[in-house]
Amino acid sequence: MRTVVNGLVDNPDYLIHDLKDPSRITPISQSQIVDQSYWVSNDFSMKLLHNVTKVVKTNNPLFVAGRGAVRESLSKNALFVGKLFGPVFLARQATKINSRFNRTKNVSCNQLKGKELSFELCYHPQYETTKDVCNWNLGIYTELLHASGVKDIDSKEVKCTLNGDKCCEFRLTYKKSGMISRMVKGIGIWQVKKEVNEVIEEYEGSLRERDRLINELTDSEDKYRSLFENTATANAIIEPDLAISQVNNEFEELVGHVRSEIENKWNFKAIVKPEDYTKVNSHLSQAAADYPRLSKNLEFRLIASNGDEKDVICKVGCIPNSMKIIASMIDVTEMKHAQKEKIELKSKLVRSEKMEALGLLAGGVAHDLNNVLSGIVSYPELLLVDLPEDSHLRKPIQTIRQSGLKAAAIVQDLLTLARRDVAVKEITNLNEVITDYLNSPEYAKMISFHPGVDLNVECEPDLFNILGAPSNLNKAIMNLVTNAAEAIKGSGVIHIITKNSYLEHPISGYDKFREGEYVSVTVSDSGIGIPQKSLERIFEPFYSKKVMGRSGTGLGMTVVWGTVKDHDGHIDVSSEEGKGSTFKLVFPATRDERQQKAACPSLREIMGNGESVLVVDDVREQRDLATGILDRLGYNVTVAYGGDEAVKWVASGKDFDLVVLDMIMHDGIDGLETYKRIRQLKPNQKAIIVSGFSETDRVKGAQRLGAGAYVKKPYSLNRIGSAVKAELQK
Repeated sequence: MRTVVNGLVDNPDYLIHDLKDPSRITPISQSQIVDQSYWVSNDFSMKLLHNVTKVVKTNNPLFVAGRGAVRESLSKNALFVGKLFGPVFLARQATKINSRFNRTKNVSCNQLKGKELSFELCYHPQYETTKDVCNWNLGIYTELLHASGVKDIDSKEVKCTLNGDKCCEFRLTYKKSGMISRMVKGIGIWQVKKEVNEVIEEYEGSLRERDRLINELTDSEDKYRSLFENTATANAIIEPDLAISQVNNEFEELVGHVRSEIENKWNFKAIVKPEDYTKVNSHLSQAAADYPRLSKNLEFRLIASNGDEKDVICKVGCIPNSMKIIASMIDVTEMKHAQKEKIELKSKLVRSEKMEALGLLAGGVAHDLNNVLSGIVSYPELLLVDLPEDSHLRKPIQTIRQSGLKAAAIVQDLLTLARRDVAVKEITNLNEVITDYLNSPEYAKMISFHPGVDLNVECEPDLFNILGAPSNLNKAIMNLVTNAAEAIKGSGVIHIITKNSYLEHPISGYDKFREGEYVSVTVSDSGIGIPQKSLERIFEPFYSKKVMGRSGTGLGMTVVWGTVKDHDGHIDVSSEEGKGSTFKLVFPATRDERQQKAACPSLREIMGNGESVLVVDDVREQRDLATGILDRLGYNVTVAYGGDEAVKWVASGKDFDLVVLDMIMHDGIDGLETYKRIRQLKPNQKAIIVSGFSETDRVKGAQRLGAGAYVKKPYSLNRIGSAVKAELQK
């Protein structure tokens, strides 16, 4: 016996369900092999038979072993019935028992002649067979006839699946003996009665055992059905041909159909997305063939009744003592969407942090460049005021100033990237911003380079206003339209569309986007599109496909991004190669009305009357420049090289009608702290703020204390003159 079960018992590769507790699965033991109540796998059976050949030493060991197995398993009552009713009766009863309990094959018995029987064994497709199996079965049916009392049995296999036949067929011929008649005549009536009574008693005992098992099965089935129906997973029982025979309420909810439409009418293939069916079918086949080894979950997509695609995770298993499969599914669609959204938001956060880091660098560079450019922009303006109209120096000085202004525009882009450009916001209408740009020389020059491009503008007539900086918004629109035109090779169309909208629900991941009114401007083109790998980087500074210095600075889309963020807006980008791109900018709307813009004042209107002005700046060139402009405008100027010196001037008792205060000073205290200390000494001291780079909250902090306008560097005679005049007149 040890040789027969060698490598098979207590092996984790061969598991079995315990009869008393089906939820308990253990390796097959030696006692379970000889217990007819247990079923083992096809693979296990063939290896067991192979081991038998090592023990039975004959020419046909499996044939002998098959006969021996029948002799050991038949009771004396079964032998009596066989001898009483004959071999045909016993053979047919055996095939009936097989059809009820055998899961590997169908067996039929036919009487060919009076003394010849045919047994046909048709195996199920998923089960394999070997010559050992055939010899084993031939021995079983040979001994079955022998048990009925016949003699001289000749048994042979005339057909075999191993030879390509559909079924295996055994032919058994025999001779009748007079054993039954002699037995009946020779024994007493009382003995026959005793045998019959024993048969009846055995039969009744089997009925009682059957009733007990049915009752236990009913209780077990009630428990199983309760678990099947009331779990949180969508459960389905699947037949070998993948027909769905039973489902629970969660499954109905998952697919959107009632069970009367599903059970015994649907194939599992009907709900699986076609692209996923191959792997699903393979997984279910593995579950049916080798359940104990299958542990991993299956993830696939199914199609619900309304056409929605759902992602599910499925756990499958074979129901014990059957060929049915139970599949338990969980809908993970929302979870996957949430994970995807989380990944996208994380990516956006990383890009935002990257832009902030680049902005910090750009802001520092811009601050120093503005100080340098002030002399190139402002001094030529002062010279032009005093030069005669016919002076040969006017043209070169104007060229110097124009070059400085162009450089200042690039610095302005850097400030936008740094998001440190404290632009004065006002009630603005995007329709007018777009109209102003389309009427500008910049647009006329750009469109002249792209004669095949048509522009289609659709502006909502009663567009809501927004709080914004018209110059920054104008530049953002200009960059989007310019990029759209350059993306069109030959002829094409650019669409500019403005719309009002009402947001009913917050945009996930964007705290500023709450319920309320919004204004959007969409710029789309029919150009070449943006490759997917580039789409996430288009707002990075200098990430450009253009030739630097010829068609752009590499900061155009960065300016768009910075402008949108500075206006508490949101930008959506979509693009497909060969089909164009679409940029949608969304801004919070306001119901406030715009004020009429004042006309640009003349030089005479901004001239001073000898008022005392204190200029505070830590850069000598900036102090000299401010002094030159304010002297030219008729003011009495005093300078301080830093905040500490400015505080000393005020503390000395000298009165100043106005302080022109630089916000960022590296030596000593900054502009905000300087103004705080001055206000402590002189609570009503007037001031205006000037800076090439300033933190928004620092500027607003000074203005909350009482400071007036903010003037950006490089200085413009008109801008600083207007700001000084306006503050003095308050």
